[in-house]
Amino acid sequence: MSKDLGSLPPEVLQNRVAQKPAVLLVPGWDDSKHEQYDRISAALEEQGWLMRRVEFPGDRSQDGPRKEMNRDQHLKELVAAYDGLVAQQVVEGRAVAFIGFSYGGYLGALLSAQRPLQWMALRSPALYRDEDWFVPKEELDKDELDHYRRSVRSPEDNAALAACEAFSGDVLLIESEDDETVPHPVVKSYKASFRNARSFDYRLLEGADHELSSKAAQSRFIDELLRWMNQVTGGTAAALP
Repeated sequence: MSKDLGSLPPEVLQNRVAQKPAVLLVPGWDDSKHEQYDRISAALEEQGWLMRRVEFPGDRSQDGPRKEMNRDQHLKELVAAYDGLVAQQVVEGRAVAFIGFSYGGYLGALLSAQRPLQWMALRSPALYRDEDWFVPKEELDKDELDHYRRSVRSPEDNAALAACEAFSGDVLLIESEDDETVPHPVVKSYKASFRNARSFDYRLLEGADHELSSKAAQSRFIDELLRWMNQVTGGTAAALP
């Protein structure tokens, strides 16, 4: 329950009113569907959230360097983005949410082991072998990766799932029914790993593919995400403790 703001000293009240909760939003690898992320950002900013979007592999004009980037470098970049976000005086304490998709969702799970998050929403989070950590993302063997994703994995043999097992905040996990890139065993692995979450919600987008190619699937995804954000945070950012 939030304190009565009228009972706080003026100097504390001024600082508290200036603070905002924050959201790190991370699309998938080479994700070009900017419209849906713009809609999410606009809706949450209207509610009072401070937004930051981090995209991988980054600047598409630098084709050479981006092909050399690996997950270790991308996670460090995401941690730096988090630190830059919470360093702003308008960000309130640990009131940080993460919204990630596919590769971005995978990195978000790992981020939760290094930085405090209260809320985590993942749509079709990808999964990768720990052994290939330093291999450039674009050099990973796609057949081996697909094989790895066709079996259920546990926190004992995957760092991202171990981070999910340790996460104690609120979680939304969204799956696309016809997803061939992130098949059901991957989502099942994530679902089973969030055993210590404060709350856990799962949604299935029926008939949707990994890319959310249809406008209907995109709209349903955004509706489910925003409805969940409102539910776990009390409706608006201004209502947060």
